[in-house]
Amino acid sequence: MLLPLPFQRKSTTTQETSQVRLEREGRNEIRRITAAVDKVPWSVSLMQILWTAGPVTLLGAWGGYLLGYGKAPTMENYVFFISYTVITGAAGILANLGYHLTRGRKAEKTSGQIEQVIKALPELLLVTRDLIVDNLEGDARRREAAAMLLRKHDLSPEGVELAAIELLDDRESARLIGQIDVYRRVGLHARIRDLVAQYRDTLEPQFNALYEAAPIATHLLRERFEGRAPDLHQGVPRDENFIERVMAAIEQDNDLLMTLQDVEEMLILAFELISGREIPVLSFEYRGRWRLAQAFDNLEEARARQRIAQATGLSRLKALNVYLAEQSGTLVEDAASGLRAELLLERSVKAMDALAEQIVHLAQAVEAGQEERKRALRTKSDILANAIQLYKSVSSAYEQVGRSHAQLLKSVDRWERITASLSDDTTRLRLGPGRRGLRIRERTIALDDEAKARVCKHLARYLTQAGITSRHRDTRLSVGVDAAKRLAIEIFIALEPHVGLSQPATQRAINSSNAADFGQIEPNLSAAAKAALGASMVREVDTELSRAAESLALALVRHYRVELEPAAIEFLKRQYGARDSTLKMLSNINLSGRGDSRNVSFLSHRPPAVGSPHRDWYRALVRARRLFGRR
Repeated sequence: MLLPLPFQRKSTTTQETSQVRLEREGRNEIRRITAAVDKVPWSVSLMQILWTAGPVTLLGAWGGYLLGYGKAPTMENYVFFISYTVITGAAGILANLGYHLTRGRKAEKTSGQIEQVIKALPELLLVTRDLIVDNLEGDARRREAAAMLLRKHDLSPEGVELAAIELLDDRESARLIGQIDVYRRVGLHARIRDLVAQYRDTLEPQFNALYEAAPIATHLLRERFEGRAPDLHQGVPRDENFIERVMAAIEQDNDLLMTLQDVEEMLILAFELISGREIPVLSFEYRGRWRLAQAFDNLEEARARQRIAQATGLSRLKALNVYLAEQSGTLVEDAASGLRAELLLERSVKAMDALAEQIVHLAQAVEAGQEERKRALRTKSDILANAIQLYKSVSSAYEQVGRSHAQLLKSVDRWERITASLSDDTTRLRLGPGRRGLRIRERTIALDDEAKARVCKHLARYLTQAGITSRHRDTRLSVGVDAAKRLAIEIFIALEPHVGLSQPATQRAINSSNAADFGQIEPNLSAAAKAALGASMVREVDTELSRAAESLALALVRHYRVELEPAAIEFLKRQYGARDSTLKMLSNINLSGRGDSRNVSFLSHRPPAVGSPHRDWYRALVRARRLFGRR
């Protein structure tokens, strides 16, 4: 008889054990969030009633009778007090029982809503990514799908090779990158260095040719070629200013200002916060002399407005490019990820010029009697009309950059006039204990259990009203572009009361943080398993504050004209991991000439020259609409 090997394990048992553990952890997470709605358990409420209606009432009655009459109660009085206690206690227990029976149904409903949202959000994330690819055409669709593959940290070598084929259209180069990924998985970095040195001259021209069309995908593929894969601890970079675009779509009632990538980011943010993500926020605060405090508040507000204005211009320009890329028959094929503002503007103008020419040619054909071209003419006209509206929003946003920059210069000038008459000790950065002076303030963006329950209830109601199911196949059928964008708006509305997404400091903190990678969550998992995996992946992301700390140090020197002292440098390095080279460079800036700063531009980059919409665009639309007015 053969005996089993002592160290042999059945893989199915291990898999089942892991699944059971996930289910248990996720179920506990859901129960904890549900319990946050009503924190008083049934047993505690019952003991409170029994204690109050029993011994407390009898002791109070006996003491009151003794004080009032100077003697102990008679037997008749005891019968009265005991009867009163029993009747009131029984009534209280019955009332509490009825309340808890009702609360039990409410708790069960709340638990179901939490499960519904936790199960639906990862599936909606996959559906949104599919919609992003579906709205592109040709090579752009292949490149976007390949970039999504390369973002998965656990992508197999075959998946890496497939993504490389889609991007490079070269099977030999793709096979090489797949081989490098095999060596990476087993830690043979010496062999990776050999292959990189041997084939770099071959692949580098291919990477350079791809970069102009897809810079982010090129970066991901080059990382794979050099033997590096996405790290769970580092997280995934967010699409910058996505919250601003969602807010703009809400304020202006225009879904075109929001992209499907923004929907994806909002879904990720919602699932992160529900899973327990905590995003730190660093900012300045000043407490002390009221004139200095007022000047500080004005300067902080001006800085926030200027950053918002700069972000808004690029954000609107990206929305225009994404809109043109999603429409068939335009010169813009790829989404706008990773491209400079000047290039985005150039691509948009060329595409809109081409659209105007197409409309003129179609109008000439319709005028010549080709009525079958009228439908295409209407479609192209609608695309150009929407594009012009987006272009006007771009122009308006970049005009606001100049106005906000002028206001920032005035605030800086006022701050310098006030601080010039004060000692340097008044405005230096305070590091020790205390509350007065210029200090770095820390806070956290997070949801407590009660807020998680309220957010889930809000989103569950919307999902039910919109008819969005939690079955993956049905979800794909029930969610289109309009429904996806409306869902992003509902997520913003649900989160805003709890985390303040409309606040500039909150948006900056979220933009500077990397998102958790939820690539391991599969559609067929239960809500409990998704809850456990989500909480686990959120815990894997490292808290990265170095960039935020360096930005504060730059603002301290550049805007507030405060010297970065050695103690402050050491504190920023030790507390937040700021780079020593960056801080030393800032500390060497000469701050003696305070008055010279008013001639310095605080723009982080020069805005592109957008200008007004071209007259040819309007002429093409007018010609087309005249034809539509005919019978």
